[in-house]
Amino acid sequence: MNCALLGRAIPERQDVADIGSGAGLPGLVLALSRPDLEVTLVEPLERRTSFLIEAVAALELSNVEVIRGRAEELHGLREFSVVTSRAVAPLDRLLRWSMPLVRPGGALVAMKGATVHDEIKAASKALSRFDAGAVSVEIYGSDLIDPPTTVIRVVQSGPQS
Repeated sequence: MNCALLGRAIPERQDVADIGSGAGLPGLVLALSRPDLEVTLVEPLERRTSFLIEAVAALELSNVEVIRGRAEELHGLREFSVVTSRAVAPLDRLLRWSMPLVRPGGALVAMKGATVHDEIKAASKALSRFDAGAVSVEIYGSDLIDPPTTVIRVVQSGPQS
């Protein structure tokens, strides 16, 4: 449910990269609940990638691409309107992996936990280095689940320095 709620944070008809997709959270859930999105699942481990490919085929998802590799391997090759993740890394590391994939005007939209404000403070240098524009914390589903889904949104304001 918390992954489906992440869909509320993404505008219509966007191309989305889900880095560190693992078992498909949140990427597969987004693709199922939001067929208007084009979702690219990025996962470095072969067995997880095999599972994702099988799941995409079994669910007949035509809006999903699976890439076996690390996010950094796509830097300079691909850009997306939205890059998302769930429980992948602390914010400073997540910015290093994600922001080079976010096109100007797009955003990192990542699921985070209760320490999100501490992570933002700790990542202040990384936020500056990656030309982060607006940084916000958004809460979704407080009327549906406990705890609700906590999302950090980091807008890409321009090219990386």
